[in-house]
Amino acid sequence: MYKFARRVKPQGRAEGSFFPGRKRVRAFLEERAGTSIVEFTLVLPVFLIMVLGIYEFGRALKTWNEVNHALTRAVRLVNVNSSTTPTEIAAAMRDYLKDVKTTELKVAATPTTITGTDYIKISVDFPYQISLPFTEIAALTIKVDTIAPILSSTK
Repeated sequence: MYKFARRVKPQGRAEGSFFPGRKRVRAFLEERAGTSIVEFTLVLPVFLIMVLGIYEFGRALKTWNEVNHALTRAVRLVNVNSSTTPTEIAAAMRDYLKDVKTTELKVAATPTTITGTDYIKISVDFPYQISLPFTEIAALTIKVDTIAPILSSTK
């Protein structure tokens, strides 16, 4: 055969004669023009929920840290005056917690004796609102506990 000769197709059934749209379907499936936008729309909601979850976890951790710090300051108050009541401890904690909504702050203080030493156990419960889309969790309860010795100078 010469270099410029035409190729002759073999006789018989022509390719795709029974399925006339086969070439169009294959061309459509091989087209890659819109794949990046489809992948973006599938991944974006999952990514946003993860970012918002990390943000909410950080807010909850910050709130727990603030309540824990306020409880530490309340323990110092108890160490100065051992006759401090739980209502006074709760009022002091509300004063310390300026950035936290403290209307539902529950404080319980119970004196205990462990191996002859006087201690006070202070428990704080605080409801925390979660604001994540597409979740059913509405509120968590942040709990902070501590057991502090009552110093002998305040007895």
